[in-house]
Amino acid sequence: MTRTASRLARLLRGGMTGAGLLSGAMLLSASASAQDTTPPAGDAQPAVPGDIVVTALHRASTVQTTPLSIAALSGDTLAKTGATQLADYFRQVPNLNVTSAQGGSSRISIRGVNAAGEATVGLYYDETPVTGPSGTTQDSGGVAADINLFDVERVEVLRGPQGTLYGSSSMAGTLRIIFNKPNAKKYEAATEEQVSTTAHGSMGYFVKGMVNAPIISDKLAVRVVGYYEKRPGWIDNVLFGTKNINDSSNWGVRGLIGYTPDDKTTITGTVSYQKSTAKDQQGWYPSVGLYQTNSPTQLPFDSKMQLYNLKGDRALGFATLTATASYYKYQFLRAYDFTPSTQAYANSTAACPSYYGQSAACSAAQFSAYRANGLAQLPAIGYQPAYVRSQNYEVRLASDDHMPAWLQWTVGAYYEKRHDHIDSQTVSADPATGAVYQPLRYFSYRYVETDERQVAGFGEVSLKPLPGLTVTGGARYYDYQKTTSGQSYLGSVYTGSIAAPYTAVQASANGWLEKANISYRFTPRIMAYATASKGFRPGGANNIPVLPANLLAYKADSLWNYEIGLKSSWLDNRLIVNGAVFDVEWSNMQTAARTADGLYSFLTNAGKARIRGGEVDITAKPMRGITLTGAAGYSDARLTQDQSNAAVLVTASTGKAGDLIPNTPAWTASSSASYDWAISSALNGMIRADFAYTGAMQSTFRTTDPYYTAYGNYATMNLRAGVEKDRWGVYIFCQNVGDKVGNVGVSNGYGYTGLTYSIQPRTVGINLHVGI
Repeated sequence: MTRTASRLARLLRGGMTGAGLLSGAMLLSASASAQDTTPPAGDAQPAVPGDIVVTALHRASTVQTTPLSIAALSGDTLAKTGATQLADYFRQVPNLNVTSAQGGSSRISIRGVNAAGEATVGLYYDETPVTGPSGTTQDSGGVAADINLFDVERVEVLRGPQGTLYGSSSMAGTLRIIFNKPNAKKYEAATEEQVSTTAHGSMGYFVKGMVNAPIISDKLAVRVVGYYEKRPGWIDNVLFGTKNINDSSNWGVRGLIGYTPDDKTTITGTVSYQKSTAKDQQGWYPSVGLYQTNSPTQLPFDSKMQLYNLKGDRALGFATLTATASYYKYQFLRAYDFTPSTQAYANSTAACPSYYGQSAACSAAQFSAYRANGLAQLPAIGYQPAYVRSQNYEVRLASDDHMPAWLQWTVGAYYEKRHDHIDSQTVSADPATGAVYQPLRYFSYRYVETDERQVAGFGEVSLKPLPGLTVTGGARYYDYQKTTSGQSYLGSVYTGSIAAPYTAVQASANGWLEKANISYRFTPRIMAYATASKGFRPGGANNIPVLPANLLAYKADSLWNYEIGLKSSWLDNRLIVNGAVFDVEWSNMQTAARTADGLYSFLTNAGKARIRGGEVDITAKPMRGITLTGAAGYSDARLTQDQSNAAVLVTASTGKAGDLIPNTPAWTASSSASYDWAISSALNGMIRADFAYTGAMQSTFRTTDPYYTAYGNYATMNLRAGVEKDRWGVYIFCQNVGDKVGNVGVSNGYGYTGLTYSIQPRTVGINLHVGI
C-alpha cells in the first residue's frame, strides 16, 4: 500500500492545478451564499432536488452523496432524449464510448481503456453481469448485449475500476441498467408509440406496452413489458440495387414478479427475452459512395437473449442480506463478407503452392487452375453462429441504518460458471442474391469452446472517525480457471486456414483487488474524495491451429486508477457541479500480436499504458421550468512501453511507447437545454435540445500501419417539443438535425479497406405515450 499511497500523492499534487481552478471558481461563487460555507453538522446533507437514487455501492445512496465518478440517467431522461438502446444515449455521458465493427459487434469502453479480449466494462442488467461469447479470438468484450430500454428505472455509469464490488468484468468501470420493479400498491399501465422517417433511408416505428397489476395488495404484484421496434435503414447495395439494407428490428417481453411476505423480506423474479434481427450489412464504403456498399453478399445478424434472475432481500436488524441467482443464454449469428480476402488469396502466387502441397512455386498452368477454382466459389461469407451460457450467483450482507452512524460495511461471495461456443465457417454464397447456400458449401470449418469458472469473496468497510470524514477500504479475492478447446475440421488455402486436431489448454490464476477511498464533506453540499482502485481482466488461452505451445496461454492484465473528485451544489441547489481527474496505470496489457515468423495471430501480454484525464458534469436551473446541463470528458490514453516481446513480430503495426490507444476519443462532450411551461391549467408544453460531441479516434496504434484510419470527430444536435398532461404526452422530434455523418467504427482487413459504421442520419418523427 506504500506504492499506492505514493502514487495517490503524486496524482493529488499533479491534479491540483486543474482541480484547484475548478474548486476555486466554485468557492468564489460560494461567498455569496452563507449556507454553502457553514461547517458540516455531523454528516447530514440536505436533499438536492432531482438527485437520483443509485445503488452503485450495493446500498441506496444518491449521485451527490456517492464518492465516485458516477453519471445516472433516469427513465424519464432516457425517454425525453429518445433513447431505446445503448447507441442512443452513450454519447450523453463523458468518457463513455461505444465502437462498432463487423457483424453487428459493439464494444463499450470508459476512460480510454479499450482492448480486445474480455470486456473492460461490466455490463449489468439489474443483478446480472452479461457478456458476449469469446469467439475464435477470445474477444468476449466485442459483442455487448443490448436490451431495449422501455420501462427502465435508470442507467448508472460508474467510471473507474469497480473491482472490489463488481469483479473482473469492471476493469474500467461498470454500466448498470435497472428495470422498474413490480408495485403491489396500485395498478399501472403505460404504452408508447413512435413513427419516424430517416434521411437517405426508410421509415421506422415502435410499439411498447407495460402493465403492473397487484395480485395481493401490498404483498404480491406482477409487471409485464412487451415491445416491438423497427429501426430504419439507410445503406444501399449498388451491386444488387437494394435499398436500406441495414434496417433492423427487435422485439421482446419482460416479466417481473415481486413478493413481499412481510416488511423485512422482498423477493423479485425476472424473466426477459429479446430477439433482434438485421437482414444485411451494417457498414458501407466511402469509396463506393455515401451510405453505399458493393458487397456481393447478404450479411445477416441475428441475436437472442434469454435472461432469468431471482433476487431476495431480508432485513436482519443490523444489515440486509441479499442473495441473487441468474442464468442467461445469449446467442447470435454473425456474418461478414469474406469475398475480398478469399479473392486476394485466389490471386496470390505465394499461396498457390500450399494448394498443391508443394514447396516450389506454381507453374503458370497450376496457378491458372488454382485461381480459377477459387474465383468460381465466390462470393464467400464468414458465417459464425455462437452462444454463451452463464450461471451467476452472489450473496452479500450490507449494513443498514441500525448500525452505528460511523460504520458501514458490505461483505459477500460470488460464483460464475460460463460456457461459450462458436462455429467459425467460411462458406460460398449465391452470386445472384448474395445469400448463403442451403445446405452450406464450405471453404473451411472450425469450432472453439471456452469454459470458465470463477469464485470470489469481497468486502468494503467505511469508517467515519470525524464529522464529515469517511475512510473506505475494500478488497476482493478472485480465483478463476479457463479451458479453451477446439478443432479445425476443414482448412482451405483460399481462407488462409488449415485442418488441425482437437486441442484443449487451461489457464488459471488467483489474486487480490484493492480499493482505498477518502472523502470529506466540507459543507452540507460540498464533498471531495480521493480514490485508488485496482481492476483486472482474466487471462486465457488461444486456440490457433499449430500455434507454438509457449504462446497458447496469456495472463491477466490489470490497472490502477488514482482519482480525485468533487461533488457540489450551489445557489440553493440551482447549480450542481461535479468533477474528477484521474491517472490510470495499465500494465501487462493483453494485445493482439503475431509470432516472430509472421504466420500466426494470437493474444499475448505486451506493453504498458498511462491514461490521464478528467470529466465534469454541470446542471443548472436558473429559473423555474429551465434546466441546463453540460458535461465534458478528456482522456489522454497512450502506451508507455512498446507492445513487443521475444515472441512478438515487430512490424509497422506494432504499438510503440507514446502511441495513442486505438478507438478511444480524447474528447467527449454533451449538453442539453429544456424548458417546461404551463400552457393552461391542464396542459404543459416542453421543448428540449441535446448536443453531443465525439472527438477524433484512430483504428490502430501506428500511422504506418497499412490498416490505419482516422475517424470520429463529429457533433450532433437533437430537438424535441411536445404537449403533456398528467399521464400522457405527444411530441415531435428531430434527431441529428445537421444530418452529420458520424463514424463510430472503421474496419480494414486483408483485401478490403474503409468499411465504415456510422450513426443514424437525420430522423424526424412523432412520439406518443399514455399512462394509467
